[in-house]
Amino acid sequence: MNAKILLLSAALVAANAWAEYPEKPVKIVVPFAAGSGTDVVARATGAALAKRMGVAVTVENMAGGDGAVGTIAVAKAAPDGYTLLATSNLLTITPYLSQKPPYDPVKDFVAVAQVAVIPLVLVTGEKSRFKTFDDLIADMRQNPGKVRYATAGRGTLSHLEIALMNQHLKVQAQEQAHKSGEDALVATAGGKAEVFLANLPMALASLNKGTLRALAVSSSARLPRMSSVPTLGEAMKRPAYEANVWFGVLAPSRTHFEILTRLEDEIGIELQQAAVRARIETVGGNVAFLRSAPFGGQIAYESRKWAQVAGGAAKAPLQ
Repeated sequence: MNAKILLLSAALVAANAWAEYPEKPVKIVVPFAAGSGTDVVARATGAALAKRMGVAVTVENMAGGDGAVGTIAVAKAAPDGYTLLATSNLLTITPYLSQKPPYDPVKDFVAVAQVAVIPLVLVTGEKSRFKTFDDLIADMRQNPGKVRYATAGRGTLSHLEIALMNQHLKVQAQEQAHKSGEDALVATAGGKAEVFLANLPMALASLNKGTLRALAVSSSARLPRMSSVPTLGEAMKRPAYEANVWFGVLAPSRTHFEILTRLEDEIGIELQQAAVRARIETVGGNVAFLRSAPFGGQIAYESRKWAQVAGGAAKAPLQ
């Protein structure tokens, strides 16, 4: 009887602790530099959470190792809801670019909520011979390995999504790696590379000027501002295809579901506010709230995908 009373008492204490969360400041770790898209989204989310929960919410930049340094720090933190991770797709890519994955994106974390997405756009230069996506693929088939696709570096979405597209369509192309997305964009506009899969905000000014032409967008539906441009899903005849840069919040694994529910509820409410949405839109993001369960499912799916694609990239060139 005494043992049962002790167990019940412990359960009640734990329940009260979760009910009173948060009782002290919450820290959001951003594993990238200040000013990055993830950083801006994290600060907008942190400010919203502070307002909703009545405690200070600080953002700490912990860059290094393509996001691995800050990510590992959160994985090792106490699962009490006071240390969170704000991250992007790199969470599911970085582990598979090394022989010894530094963390497991599924086992070491639990999803809190997706906050925003940025679509990608496949672009070519204004003087390019490719007027449509079909033109590009036809040329790839006629001249295997000759078409040059710019990337913002190996292991980035601009590299891996094109590599995956090539696998789906059974075509080959030549990767042209650059130090940054901006460099890849300039190379494509200047004709040194034929195509580049760019973040839409990065490419928008050049598209508006006419120095770049859009062949396809990565979103699940056509974009209102570019309604004549097909989605990659349409162009590849793969209706379920979608590839966005996403931003979201995670917690260490074993964080209690009541804490997760409180966090995802508060984030969802604040993302409806115009001021919060406007701040996220400053980096070209679109608010795209996903609760813990579907966001976690998405991370698990992407982790499986990149285990196959990015894992191979670490060992051998992707065509």
